[in-house]
Formats: sequence, structure tokens, C-alpha cells
Amino acid sequence: MGHGMLRLVAAQERLLHSSISGKVCNICCAQGRLFSSSRIVRDKQQQPTPRGIPYTKLTVGVPREVWQNERRVALSPAAAATLVKKGFNVQVENGAGALASFRDDDYAAVGARVTGNAYDSDIVLKVRQPLEQEVTKFRELSTLISFLYPAQNKLIIDQLVPKSMTLFGMDCIPRISRAQVFDALSSMANVAGYRAVIEAANHFGRFF
Repeated sequence: MGHGMLRLVAAQERLLHSSISGKVCNICCAQGRLFSSSRIVRDKQQQPTPRGIPYTKLTVGVPREVWQNERRVALSPAAAATLVKKGFNVQVENGAGALASFRDDDYAAVGARVTGNAYDSDIVLKVRQPLEQEVTKFRELSTLISFLYPAQNKLIIDQLVPKSMTLFGMDCIPRISRAQVFDALSSMANVAGYRAVIEAANHFGRFF
């Protein structure tokens, strides 16, 4: 076969390939998508609008713990700063972090609002389960994230039910690898263990 015939065959193959490619592109465009570098680019107008409430319209409240000898607080100033940066409105009750060595000014400095009533929030963060005198302070249809121990505090749970609240019991989160970041029980157990060793060393009569 001569060189002229080879060039003719090659030209015909290119023409056939471009014709097929054009048909494929026309089909793809008709279906509302484009293939580019093995990726599918879909029309943004066809994507559904995300459902839910924007962070900027949600309030996160941190009340002061009322259990006797409870020194913890549900949210540190550093964690409050993270929520504020994401757009949440964070409000902290006066003195909520005082026993944990967090001042009201520390929360205010990161954008949280110091208030006298943090229960009036869309989402309430607590350490200990609510007491009976706290139940009436919660807003209806709000969310509570706290240690709850529902089997031991059935009375409190039953009192919260009429408010149609959403309750997240941190003590009920399964202790599995995927949920390890939410495993508050293990973190508290570790703190208690370290504290026990330090207390024992302090009372021991010689070097520990």
C-alpha cells in the first residue's frame, strides 16, 4: 500500500472518530451532563436546595451547672470560638465556667454572648442531666445534648417529653471506633484515673 493510500485511510479514520465523538457529545449534552477528564459535571440548577436551618439562625446555650460540687462546664471558650466561626450564635450563662477557671470575659472575647438565661436556646449543652427545677426553663422543640442516663432518670425524661424536645444522651453513644470522637465517658474516666494517681501520690508516705 502506497503512502498516499495510507494517508487517505488515516484521514478516513480520523473523520469517523470525530463523527462518533460528536454523536456521543450530543447525547451527553441532551442528558444534561458533560464528560471531562473522567468526571461528570452536572448542571447546578438541577441540584436540590439543602434542607435545614442555617447555622446563623441557631442559638447554642450553655447554662451554669447546678449540681452540688459540679465544677465542669459544657463548653470551653476555645470550643465556643469554633462554633462562632461556623456561624452559630453562642450564649453562655453568667458564671457558667467560673469553677472551671473560665471567666465570662473569656467567652465574650471569642464572640459568645454572656446572658442570664442560656436555657432559652435552640440547642442547650450541659454536663449533668437536668434537675426537676431546670425542666421548665427549656424551650419547646429545642435540643439538649448532655449526659442523661435515661434508665436512671426516667422521671426527668418523662417531664421533658411534653416539650417535644430532641435529647442526645452522651452516655448512650456506642463505644466504637467510628464514634470515638464523641466518647465522653472514656475521656472522663481517663481524667478520673489521672486524678486518682495524683491524689494517691500526695497521700503516700514516700516517693510514689
